[in-house]
Amino acid sequence: MHLSWRPVALAAFVAAAGLAAGCGSVDRGVPVPQGRAGTPLACAGLASAVPAGTRLTLSESVPAGEIQLTGVQPGAPGSKAPVPAHCHVQGKIDERTGIDGKPYAIGFDLRMPTAWNGRFFFQGGGGTDGTLRDAVGQLTGGGNTGNALLQGYAVVFTDTGHLDEPGADGPYRFGLDPQARLDNGYNSMAQTGRVAKALIAAHYAKAPERSYFVGCSNGGRQAMMMAQRYPDMFDGVIASAPAYRVPLASVQAVYDTQLYAKAAAENAPLVGGRPVLSAAFSPADMKLLTTEVLNQCDALDGLKDGIVDNWPACGFRPEALRCTGAKTAETAKTAKMARTAQTTKTAQCLTGTQVDVLAKSFAGPKDANGRAIYSDWPFDAGLHSAEWTRWKFGDAPGAAPNARNITLMTGALAMVFSTPPTVTADFYGHALGYDVARDSAKVSAVDAAFPQSAMQWEVPDSPDVDAFARHGGKMLFFHGVSDPVFSVKDTVRYLGLLRERYGERTDAVARLFTVPNMAHCSGGPATDQYDGLSALVNWVEKGRPPERIVARARPENRDVTTPGRTRPLCAWPKQPRYKGSGSIDDAASFGCN
Repeated sequence: MHLSWRPVALAAFVAAAGLAAGCGSVDRGVPVPQGRAGTPLACAGLASAVPAGTRLTLSESVPAGEIQLTGVQPGAPGSKAPVPAHCHVQGKIDERTGIDGKPYAIGFDLRMPTAWNGRFFFQGGGGTDGTLRDAVGQLTGGGNTGNALLQGYAVVFTDTGHLDEPGADGPYRFGLDPQARLDNGYNSMAQTGRVAKALIAAHYAKAPERSYFVGCSNGGRQAMMMAQRYPDMFDGVIASAPAYRVPLASVQAVYDTQLYAKAAAENAPLVGGRPVLSAAFSPADMKLLTTEVLNQCDALDGLKDGIVDNWPACGFRPEALRCTGAKTAETAKTAKMARTAQTTKTAQCLTGTQVDVLAKSFAGPKDANGRAIYSDWPFDAGLHSAEWTRWKFGDAPGAAPNARNITLMTGALAMVFSTPPTVTADFYGHALGYDVARDSAKVSAVDAAFPQSAMQWEVPDSPDVDAFARHGGKMLFFHGVSDPVFSVKDTVRYLGLLRERYGERTDAVARLFTVPNMAHCSGGPATDQYDGLSALVNWVEKGRPPERIVARARPENRDVTTPGRTRPLCAWPKQPRYKGSGSIDDAASFGCN
């Protein structure tokens, strides 16, 4: 039974939020620490405080300095993270043997700083997880060199109940175990949060005063899942570029692969009977596309500056780029002639196939009844970025594409999101042979072995956040308009569902900030560096809802043409508008209207 969030509940929520902002609140449902009441447990003694079903595998004190991050190539940019002195704990929850005969457990990494600020930070994951990463409190956006651990938060991370196996299909083999699917979808976050709070309470002899969940991509999906399924566990969440309908977005990824393969087949010889996917669009083609997007839509916000702030009004027509006469590939009689036509076309147009592929891809796939499967997409000025193309068609020169739509999205669709799962390591072949209209139903299917579908255990798309709102919970959403993985329009869709349920009261619990030109989570020619965590904390603890958040274009971002530029991110549906005076590279020259 769902309880509606009525005005009287809202009034109580507002009053409670005001009290909480003034005096803080003790987290709910935290077990009493073991040992003598009020006595903190040293790091080495925390094994005595673990809840039932949990085993610690590491408990050590770490001095202030830098740590090498797990899963990051040593010496690569961002391979190390600064950390304060802290207690580092690792452990396993619910160790078991799966139906596939393999060992499973919910692994977690917990770090508790010596100088604790009284807050708990759950660091969201990414992809299908499967790696126990370091809980330093990664912040959303691009180029943030600090972390939540440095700011005094106790931070936890989970591998979501499985570890990647070797091989191309290794990261997705957990999808053959029904419980591993559920752990990955939602259970591991709840169990990890429960155990982490117990250990925090034991270590400090005090429960967290505030708890936050922060993530992007799958981490953003996890944040939404916690607000909906476990509304009392967190006071605030950040869901950046949320993968909240990732089974359907994975169908879109396969659909895109099929479309781009058609363009690639005209642009380069087949290899092993398959198109070289990276040949679908050249870098020059993509730059031509975004130049035309700016030609058609840049001025819609009142300022020509390389940013389409008024992207909802951009009715971009790719047809304007179609080649005419001898330059069109469709005038050729054979595939060989088509390839010749493509290579001799000028830099001012795209082939008919390329234009058609773009139109179909950005409209999104349809099911057997002609209904939209996922979402449509906006044309934006960041589509030429390598952060966009590496997802759609990649840059591999042969018949083994490295596009993330294949190596990640298709693998997950086949083995994790579909019932029954399809075991394969040939993800490109699976994508090319996938019947989008028919096979997409498998993400909603169940059987005796898998009684819950991916749309049930993986998708937090309910607008019912009554319980989360009643205790003052807040949700912040961020989404890049040039995101190639999850459409910003789908996140706008979810905000629309909230508004249908709560009307104007939606602004008291959820706010969305879109970032023009930004790719997935970060990157692209965008002002992608921003402080979302402070905005959330100020909203939860001080009652200051964010109306605008200043974002910066990072000088080290190779896609940026105006390094150091700042712009406001405006609470949806407001957009930045130039005031008419002052530098267009200074956020102070813009309002949110």
